[in-house]
Amino acid sequence: MPRYDLLIKQATLIDPAGGQVDVVRDIGITDDRIETVGEEIFEEEAATVIDASEVYVSPGWIDLHVHVWDGVADLAIPGDPNCLGKGVTTAYDAGSAGADTYPGFQKYVIDVSATRFKAFLHISSQGQLTKGIGELEDLRYADVDRAIRMCEEYREDIVGIKIRMSRNIVGENGREGLKRAREVCETTGLPLMLHPNASPMSLAEMLNEMRSGDVMTHCFHKSDTGVIDTDGKVRPEAVKATQEDGILFDVGHGAGSFAFEVAEAAMSQSLLPGTISSDLHKYNVEGPVYSLALTMSKFLHLGLSLENVIEKVTAAPAQAMGVLGEIGTIREGGCADLTLFKVKEEEVELRDAIGGIRTGDRTIEHVSTVRGGRLYAPGVFD
Repeated sequence: MPRYDLLIKQATLIDPAGGQVDVVRDIGITDDRIETVGEEIFEEEAATVIDASEVYVSPGWIDLHVHVWDGVADLAIPGDPNCLGKGVTTAYDAGSAGADTYPGFQKYVIDVSATRFKAFLHISSQGQLTKGIGELEDLRYADVDRAIRMCEEYREDIVGIKIRMSRNIVGENGREGLKRAREVCETTGLPLMLHPNASPMSLAEMLNEMRSGDVMTHCFHKSDTGVIDTDGKVRPEAVKATQEDGILFDVGHGAGSFAFEVAEAAMSQSLLPGTISSDLHKYNVEGPVYSLALTMSKFLHLGLSLENVIEKVTAAPAQAMGVLGEIGTIREGGCADLTLFKVKEEEVELRDAIGGIRTGDRTIEHVSTVRGGRLYAPGVFD
């Protein structure tokens, strides 16, 4: 009987957390675990063999910001086709569900999906049901006690609290909504994910309410509460947040939350994103986002190395969520989550969320995915 269920042969690894970059290894998988990473494992030892000699293999990609409460949340799209089907083995839904709707999200998304989904619970108990009415325009939805109870009941899968701070979403309730979200975080010990675009509070005021381990998503959006001031300079409070306060700046591309000009200005002044995420939802899945892979390609164009880009969708989000080792790296005993991909040398038009266009010369292309030891080919969920 074969020792391994699955053998990945001649894989060129890109595993920043494991210190394995551009090294060729064989990976032997049994059940849902990586059993062996070595220079040679014989094909006769495995039930199924995958020739990876012409692709890169990284830890399974992790998308820290998606919306997959399909059919309920206004923004949401089907999870598996747009996550696991595109190379993402673990994804974090960013507030599609609140305390009133979360049990359904658990039952109909987390419990039945092939992708590993976790959730940031919206401070609004309704979550994101509609784009016509801001979810915090009525503060009665910001029920602290109910949110705390939901976090305690589903402590394995609710990993944080989400708040969107845009004026058209919070109305006159921005400060109080953020205060209540902070109270839930303090009580549960969970991090806050904050959407800062066009907020009634300044960036400095919002960052002052954040703590080490919290996530500022949409870090390269263009509005008056962004990281770049009117003179094109990085705001000092943004530098302090990332360098001293332990706040994670996450890309969260989305349909209106990523601008090349902001990213270029920030990165030229050494303000880099901590994680790269897509904010994939129904208003951007057909463009300009399409996938996490294309979002990653935009950061190749912006000057990050392939190793840096992979680190920001593997080790960095895993570290932020406290699961590095189980996922986020390729190691013996770790979960067998892997993404196989190519880097294509070709001219490509890259679009941001506000109409900006750049011409890139490389794109990251997903080839196939291993999730929990099972191989998934592209199109399997079509």
